[in-house]
Amino acid sequence: MFQLKDRKGIDFLLSPTHEEEITSLAGTAPSNTNDLPARKYRDEPRPRQGLLRTREFLMKDLYTFDASPQEAQQTYDKVCMTYKSFFDELRIPYLVARADSGSIGGHLSHEYHFPLANGEDTVISCGSCSYATNEELAQGECGTISFKRSTDAWTPQKSWFGVSKDRLQLVEAIVPQATGSSEHPSTANNPTEVNPYLMRALYPDLDLSIEDPLRAFVDHWSNHRSSAASQAVKGLPSLSCIYDYRVSQPFMDTNPIRDKRFPLIQKVSEIVGWSKSISPRCIDLARFRDGDRCPSCGKHSIKTQQAVELGHTFYLGDRYSNPLDATFAAAQHAVVPKSPATTAPATKDPATEGRALAQGRRPFQMGCHGIGISRMIAAVADSLSDRQGLLWPRVMAPYEAVIIATPEHKAAAEEVWDVLSFPKEGSVEAVLDDRDRGLGWKMKDADLIGFPIVIILGRHYGPQELCEVSIRRLGTKENVPVTNLKEYIVSRLDKL
Repeated sequence: MFQLKDRKGIDFLLSPTHEEEITSLAGTAPSNTNDLPARKYRDEPRPRQGLLRTREFLMKDLYTFDASPQEAQQTYDKVCMTYKSFFDELRIPYLVARADSGSIGGHLSHEYHFPLANGEDTVISCGSCSYATNEELAQGECGTISFKRSTDAWTPQKSWFGVSKDRLQLVEAIVPQATGSSEHPSTANNPTEVNPYLMRALYPDLDLSIEDPLRAFVDHWSNHRSSAASQAVKGLPSLSCIYDYRVSQPFMDTNPIRDKRFPLIQKVSEIVGWSKSISPRCIDLARFRDGDRCPSCGKHSIKTQQAVELGHTFYLGDRYSNPLDATFAAAQHAVVPKSPATTAPATKDPATEGRALAQGRRPFQMGCHGIGISRMIAAVADSLSDRQGLLWPRVMAPYEAVIIATPEHKAAAEEVWDVLSFPKEGSVEAVLDDRDRGLGWKMKDADLIGFPIVIILGRHYGPQELCEVSIRRLGTKENVPVTNLKEYIVSRLDKL
């Protein structure tokens, strides 16, 4: 988080999200159902890194408050449709994927992704059905598909380790060293990547933030066993093993640690005494690959692609309003003022919920939604560009067209601007580059900035008044008479 000190040296920080404050604000604002649904927008900068995660992060947030789950669902659907319309207007490719609500919580969420080769998210989609979800949610779902245990001959195997947050449990996943898809033979020798999200779904207490789980497990128990604090340790260390379905039954031997490169193997054996539990699950422990089986339709049409998240919608229900006592009187339809709270528990408070219902009050049904404005601009800039410069979509460009002319056609350039700008209805947003620079410099600068359309009044203008119209994104360059220029440009803008 971004931290700072005031002039007195007191520590402050910028909160990454404000569900608790918004809920408390709504709960202290006297209102009635005529004021529902309620909306709250904000722009918030927060730290990021690199071009896509810049230090300044401008977020357009929306918080919604409704009186019933049905109305809240309708509001959620409206927001989703609005977001889709917004991205449609940008004329850029995007994916809508079901998502894990994570620490924000709630019952339902969707992410809006822009496909990008260097994106930090992975979106899983199916070419045969409408299945689309982010990797974290998809990887957990693949654990619901059961496979038949392989009977193939032994193949080289490797181990993946995870450790629980309390360091009581060490988990080993045994998978083939290489796996591939029958639909994509070129992947036959790809190294197997264990699916960490599935492992966390199978073992919810796993700490995936640990870089070396095996070392963390050994160090924890070595320290406890060599100190008086060992008496305070609750529980006994355990080792749990799970095998990928491609590991055939005859080769699931009794040795739980298969990777002999680990020098810690002897210490692990001393800690757990080689006692272990083997999961009977027969599932795919590898991460999704192109051509894998779809959890929804069962066809081998899975496609994975990197993307950057541009927006997110959450249906929160009463996840925050109930514990923070942000309620409205059901009979009089008036919001009951309450003292603001500072934190929202992860679970409902039965006492608070019961008291609210007994007094005829109901908690708000909430939603929170956001679009990363600065990230969206950075993602489009990173994707829609070439060696010459940027290629902005029409609705994001500073102007729809730029007019560049040689000195002898300066007056004619002003007339061309008038032709495009008037009448206002159906006009083209154009800018006239009248800077004291040469024609070549202006043309290169126009490409660098990324104007959708560049209009040049140069050697072809002459008596026929032909304007050279260059549209890099469409790969076209044509000479167009001034009399037809506006009509020509408007028809091309529809494609940009």
